[in-house]
Amino acid sequence: MHGYSFARRSILAVTALAALRPGSVQAQGAPLTYVGWSHDEAASRPVLTEAFETFRAANAGVRLETIGFPWAQMQQNVVLRLRSSQPLDVVQLAERWLPQLSRLLQPADLREVLGAELDRVDPGLLRLGQVGGRQLAMPWTAGSIGMVANRKVLSDAGIAEPPRTVEAFADALRRIKRGNAEVVPYAFSTKNNLSISPDFQVWLWTFGGRLFDAEDKVAIDSDAARAALSFLVDLSREGLMARDIDRPDSRRLFGGNRAGLYHDAPLARGFARDNSGQGAVFDTNVAAVATPVLRVGDTPRSLMWGHILALPAARARPAADGPAARLLRHLALNDETQLRYFRAVGLFPVTRSALATLAADDYVTVWTRNAGSAEMDETAAWPNAADLTTIVGEEVQAALLLSKPPAQALADMANRLRRAVANQRRT
Repeated sequence: MHGYSFARRSILAVTALAALRPGSVQAQGAPLTYVGWSHDEAASRPVLTEAFETFRAANAGVRLETIGFPWAQMQQNVVLRLRSSQPLDVVQLAERWLPQLSRLLQPADLREVLGAELDRVDPGLLRLGQVGGRQLAMPWTAGSIGMVANRKVLSDAGIAEPPRTVEAFADALRRIKRGNAEVVPYAFSTKNNLSISPDFQVWLWTFGGRLFDAEDKVAIDSDAARAALSFLVDLSREGLMARDIDRPDSRRLFGGNRAGLYHDAPLARGFARDNSGQGAVFDTNVAAVATPVLRVGDTPRSLMWGHILALPAARARPAADGPAARLLRHLALNDETQLRYFRAVGLFPVTRSALATLAADDYVTVWTRNAGSAEMDETAAWPNAADLTTIVGEEVQAALLLSKPPAQALADMANRLRRAVANQRRT
């Protein structure tokens, strides 16, 4: 899984244009420029190359140019292209980039471009591309940062079903620890602020807390937040979590049957296949589960995650039958394209009809159902999102390492967040 957003200041500080790496271009036809990263990555390059060639074959009057940048350079290069007036008709984004980049991209509202076609996607998944009530991007591959359980580890500990409540979750972790001291019951990210912050936010929401309230005021110094962080600290004290592990470490432990549960993106099953060395045979051990709830009947929490496609409209509003809209449909609303992408890489499709063909795959159906109530990372809507992520991660880590009591870590977090957003405006 890719990391979390860079600070806006790092985007604006770029002073030189990066070298472009254009893809295949047809000799004739109306120009259409696509910019993204996935088609340049080894795993997804073959299937996306095929998708673009299929589009070209069906749209002979369009001269499609595909430009790729490494994921870590995407935001900077999108900004550079906009500022230097280079073509940008369809752009791939991570969902957490949209609130800030939408100010520069000025994406078309896809409700105005596609209308009722959007109803082919579940409203819960459509939220990945919404800002301020407008549909500024289309989910392309959708899911969440959700919880994964290792069935073998649970079974070895005598646990028949994944825990559904916070109390049952803690009890299950203790049973795993008693059964095998070499296993990390809960592979929570305890290093790397980019992983700590989202994982903590899921528990914060589970206990009824927020980083910010409805009026954008810092709300983290609350009873609910203290309960959430104290819960995690107690798990750490009991040895139910491990110090100094990040998401890649969790994946390796999980694939080696040395972790019971952890948080990840939908690609978790693919990582487990690779890390186990068993391929798809290991799938029987991988279960998508809902984050445990505080009380029966509560909505399980998870954090939005996905790739989205936007149509920048700074120069002109894309037409419903124009080449940009047709490419977006081909990539995100064409079931055949979506399912080929899923089978090649493991990223979930977004249309109801494509998902219906995968109804027998519990991993996909359970994860997609849980993702319907996922929430956006609370830091993403702020211009200095990376600064806020760092603050949250550092203070949570300080509590987990027992260098600060939970109440002190949250009080310090609140003060630092207030200073950080004092002169900022949330999108």
